Amino acid sequence: MSRTDLSDQQKAFFERLKSGQWDMPPAIRNMGIRPDLWLKEVRYGYTLYEWPNEGDRDINDGRVFGGWVAGLSDHIVSMTMASALENGEWFTTMELQTRILRPVPHGLITIEGRLVSRGRTTGLVEADWRDEKGRHLARITAAKAIREMTELRPDVAAQLGK
Repeated sequence: MSRTDLSDQQKAFFERLKSGQWDMPPAIRNMGIRPDLWLKEVRYGYTLYEWPNEGDRDINDGRVFGGWVAGLSDHIVSMTMASALENGEWFTTMELQTRILRPVPHGLITIEGRLVSRGRTTGLVEADWRDEKGRHLARITAAKAIREMTELRPDVAAQLGK
């Protein structure tokens, strides 16, 4: 079966996320990740983020902290995986690989997430970071375990009547 549309569950999820009504997990909120501002496009197996890097995540002058790159990337590949879920499914990260190819400069950073492969219980997702000149800055690869929402998010499943 080939899918091209978001499930009803995921349409509602992304509407809350983009409107700022999503109850952000503490880690996302504490890191200052703003999907309500930075998520520009979402469709099945694809997300596009634009992060305005103003230097507040630097480790040195003009160099973004690698932990920030990994943290934001985990969020982005997770939202990409979320876009490919069926009603009643959720996921968790099994593996996250972050390759920083060159220092991440200040300015508008574009990050595209894409689903590479989606099976019944596993998904493989990638994301690429690019600067305003189109230079490839980072490549992220993540393996996601897909499970029933009742297993991973019983709080949300209960709200949905699952």
